[in-house]
Amino acid sequence: MSRKFLTLAGAAALVAGGVAAGALVSGAEAQQAAKAPIILIVDQSALVSQSDAGKTIPGQVQSIQTGVQKEFDAEAAKLKKDIENFEKGSSLMSEEVRQKTGQELAMRQQVQLPQQAQIMEQVLGNVVQVAQAKVLQESQPIMKSIIDKRGATLLLDRSAVMYAAPDSDITQEVLAELNKKMKTVEVQKVTLAEVKKKAAEAAAKQAASQKDGKSKK
Repeated sequence: MSRKFLTLAGAAALVAGGVAAGALVSGAEAQQAAKAPIILIVDQSALVSQSDAGKTIPGQVQSIQTGVQKEFDAEAAKLKKDIENFEKGSSLMSEEVRQKTGQELAMRQQVQLPQQAQIMEQVLGNVVQVAQAKVLQESQPIMKSIIDKRGATLLLDRSAVMYAAPDSDITQEVLAELNKKMKTVEVQKVTLAEVKKKAAEAAAKQAASQKDGKSKK
């Protein structure tokens, strides 16, 4: 067999090998492309603020705030009256009673009322979050259905994305279906009695913590 023939045969083998390798690379790229993730975007804050159900939350919260504020005003008026009566009648009290009553009134004015107002804000914030969570929970099956329909592999919240193609945002699609399923959401009622209870629990917990801290010293 001539050397020329061997050279040509070797060259042919290299070409064939290169073609085969190219085919493997192309196949791998195609497979990778086929598995490329399909990412969708949803604006969860918009689902809450723009949905029919979500729009019922602020009005309910305002109504709750108004009701509790009336209770707070009545409580403040009662405290003011008690202070006035104390100032008028303190001269007729014994030193022990006067001191004890004065301390109780000061505690109500400087600690209890401000603490109740602070806890009221926290409680309202919690019930709002619970109501918003109900709206988002109702939207979960809708988002799952859209993900399956589009063959998506990943769903991100709009707040986590700097830019996305408009057709990847499914917020309006979710809203349309959500409004068909959910027209309102209930915000849990809050009363001053509940706030006082939580304030008392917080005070008891703080007192126990301070007592425990002193016992360890």
